[in-house]
Amino acid sequence: MSLILCLLTFAPACKKADPAWAARPGVATAGDPTVAGEPAVIPHLTGAAPTLDGKLDDGAWASAGVLAPLVDPGNGRDPGDHPVAAWAKLAWDDQALYVGMVIRDRAPTSPFARADVDPHVWGKSSGIEMILQPGDPGDNRDYYELQVDVEGAVFDSHFDDYNAPTAGTGPARTFGHQEWSSAVERASFVQPGSFYTVELKLPWSSLAAGRVAIPPHAGDVWRLNLYTFRDGQRLALAWSPIRGQGNFHRATRFGRIRFAAAPSTTP
Repeated sequence: MSLILCLLTFAPACKKADPAWAARPGVATAGDPTVAGEPAVIPHLTGAAPTLDGKLDDGAWASAGVLAPLVDPGNGRDPGDHPVAAWAKLAWDDQALYVGMVIRDRAPTSPFARADVDPHVWGKSSGIEMILQPGDPGDNRDYYELQVDVEGAVFDSHFDDYNAPTAGTGPARTFGHQEWSSAVERASFVQPGSFYTVELKLPWSSLAAGRVAIPPHAGDVWRLNLYTFRDGQRLALAWSPIRGQGNFHRATRFGRIRFAAAPSTTP
């Protein structure tokens, strides 16, 4: 069985052969800020960036950091064979942050088109969410939300503080500064009846200057959380559990990532 098939199908026979799967226990609690430990290390790419075709099968992903497994948002437990069980790979370079996620949603759905502007994908789609706060301030000031569904529809916004600003009611309600665009490049791949994958390239140039350097410097620590969801988020998992302390936007519950330096090329 090929490595990529092992990675994407969660096949039990691959647990020993697949280094990404084997790494899961070692980083399983890295997202939870209540658990002692170092931030998850995000490697710096030294070669070509990933090819965004949704398949996570090119060499650029081989050295990426693994964040896994996504856990129950309430209690932090590994959910096992959950309808949106997932793991992620992250890497970075001077141009962008790269995120690849594998989601064991066997029947992903979306009513939206790729070109739709800020649809409420969390209410109707199978999708993933990343919330990113530059730096490690431990507050909710100046953070970004990015949701991408299985069809590539994007909701993205920039927030000043916890869930703020918001305006309006009902379908016209806006969340944060929705005029902000992440300019995210993305691709997805669906294996019917088994899983889907999403690849993202978030350019640093889309983030506003703030309290920390953008792009980050090697060694910098930022806050981040990842989520998978479907069915109006009635089914949802998180990299770092929220543990009842608010909703998915609570920055004190985000995990922490450290941007690694590029490997030395000196002989």
